[in-house]
Amino acid sequence: MSDSVMQAVTGRELGSRASKRLRFQGLVPATLYGKGQETKIAALNARELGNLVSHRQVVGAILEVELEGHKLTTVVKEIQRHPVKRNLLHVDLQILDAKEAVTVTVQLIAGEGVELLVDNVEVSGPAARIPVSIPVGSDMFTDGVVLASAIRLPKGLEIATDLDSIIAREAGAGEDE
Repeated sequence: MSDSVMQAVTGRELGSRASKRLRFQGLVPATLYGKGQETKIAALNARELGNLVSHRQVVGAILEVELEGHKLTTVVKEIQRHPVKRNLLHVDLQILDAKEAVTVTVQLIAGEGVELLVDNVEVSGPAARIPVSIPVGSDMFTDGVVLASAIRLPKGLEIATDLDSIIAREAGAGEDE
């Protein structure tokens, strides 16, 4: 689950001019929708969202959003960027039931002496239990590599990626001398 909660501002106007004004104020227009729920129009802090986007795989990631005093568990469905400037233009978030089982992309974090071969893995389980990232340490090596099956997850979660796939190796192991 996300380690921070993003504040969403509601009551924004619709339309391209209104969205441009929001971006000028440092906000990103957002649409929040969910099964059996009314679609919500909001705006998120561009700097906070930009930090998340630059540090990890975001589409498919779990994000906590506070909207009108309610904390919502969401999954990022789409992010739109300016084609040249790469500024964030819009984000679509799907509201989840925290107990609902989902499959999402989770970023891997390399420990000392570890070289990642993939940046993320797919994890399945209740949305409230999905971690923001998964550490991959040197204690997970088997014959110089780390298999997806070596990842330790909280109870109730499982790796949806092929368990026999190699996700990391010892740092420097593939360099030619």
